[in-house]
Parts: sequence; C-alpha cells; structure tokens
Amino acid sequence: MRFSSRLSIGLSLLFGFAFTYTASAQSVPSIAEIGIELAEGQALPLSKQINFELVSSNSAKLATNLADWQGVTAEHVGDNRLSITLSSMPRFVKPANDKHSADSFVMDLSEPSTKAFVASYQQAYGDLPFELEHLTAFVAGYIVDPNYIHGFNIASVVASQRSGDCTEYAVLTAALARSLGLSARVIIGTVIVEQTDHVNAFGHAWTEVWHNGQWHIVDSALYRSNATQQFYLPASELDNEGPGYGMGLARAFVLMPEQLHSLRSKP
Repeated sequence: MRFSSRLSIGLSLLFGFAFTYTASAQSVPSIAEIGIELAEGQALPLSKQINFELVSSNSAKLATNLADWQGVTAEHVGDNRLSITLSSMPRFVKPANDKHSADSFVMDLSEPSTKAFVASYQQAYGDLPFELEHLTAFVAGYIVDPNYIHGFNIASVVASQRSGDCTEYAVLTAALARSLGLSARVIIGTVIVEQTDHVNAFGHAWTEVWHNGQWHIVDSALYRSNATQQFYLPASELDNEGPGYGMGLARAFVLMPEQLHSLRSKP
C-alpha cells in the first residue's frame, strides 16, 4: 500500500468539509450536506431543468469552470452569488486527453489489488456487449462497506478495502474505466437529490467517462438511490493525480457552494 488515508482525512477537516451520512437521501455517505430552499410556491416534482441561486466565496472561479459544461449556465447576480440554470446531466464539452487514460498515483492501474478488481469485473461482464451501466452496477456491488471514515483513498486501496464514501466510488469507477481502455476522470461538485416530498443537496464526487465521442456522468455511489431525479452541478475535475493530489482536492472543495436558494423548475 503506497498511501495512508490519514493525510486526506486531515485535509478534509482542514478545509472544513465534514463527512455526513444521510441514508434517506442516498445509499452512501457524501462530502457534506448543503443548505437548500425551494422558491416560494414551488411544488414537487421539479422539471428536467431547474434554476437557483447559490452562494460561494469563489463564485468567479466557479462560473469560469462551469463555462466548460453544456447544460449549465452561471450568471453573476451579486457579490459571491450566481444564478444557475441546470439540466440534470450537464456534459463537459472538451475532449479527453492522455491524462484521462493514464496510470497515475491516484489511479494506480498496475497495482495487484486494482488488477484483481478489474479481473473480477471482466469475469462478470466480459462476455457481454459493453454498457456504461455495467461500470456503475459492478462498483456499486463491489464496495460492500459504504461509510464516511475515509478521507480520499487511491484506487488500489479502495479495491482492497471495498469501503468508502462517494470519493472512493468515483475513484474506483474511473480506474475501472481506464483499465478497460476508456478515458475517465473524477469530478467534485454538488448533487441535488429530489425525492417525492423533499429536496436535498450534497457535496459529492462522481465519474465522467468518455464513450462514443462524448463525456457521460457515471455515478456508482448513487446507483441504488431511490431519488425521483438527480441534478449534477460540477465544480472542478480532480486534475492532479500525483502524490500532491490533496491540494487539487482543496482547490475543488473551496469552490463548493455554501447555500442554494430559490430553487425552481425552469420552463
């Protein structure tokens, strides 16, 4: 094992992100619950496109990052406030590059535990035509101990321990996709989870996989969610996958919104 999760736990505490578990909203722990309010008079269910205001101490940088996704727009409406219009599955518009298929410190594809994990996937699905859902279903079933005691483990550790929160699900899914010859990356952001009678928002991590010429959101952590629908608001890619990846996590975390206000359906 090349890495101890103690360092990443310290980083998460340093930057003020408590790990929380909300079983009624999702099947695994997420990074942190975020305050959210429906607009006055807004009833459920929501439409497939929504609008809300968010508060972020780094709203300018967040707006710049969001310009690279189709299906989300950000407009400044005041100091540290953005008006966001969001589709449920925004799509990153830039193509994959070499780093998205690389063996790295975080995505350590050549480690024995990662290879064994990939071999178990191939045994389960190798004779079937490939589908992205195979990735989500397999990782969702492979991690047998969803919990929030880990900070951020690399792929080989997750493959060995079969435990973790949304970040571990995202890393393991990305490592699996890369091992199968696909480009993949980990995204840190916010997921808005709609259920029949309420809406929650959480800091979250998921995977984007390049398949058939475009990026697709692949979220193994919420594969078994009972949500009516989910909306994904990205903040940043985990762009540093080397030993210093903790600083990349920190940069992503500080883009997270503090509050979401006036959530409404968009006609």
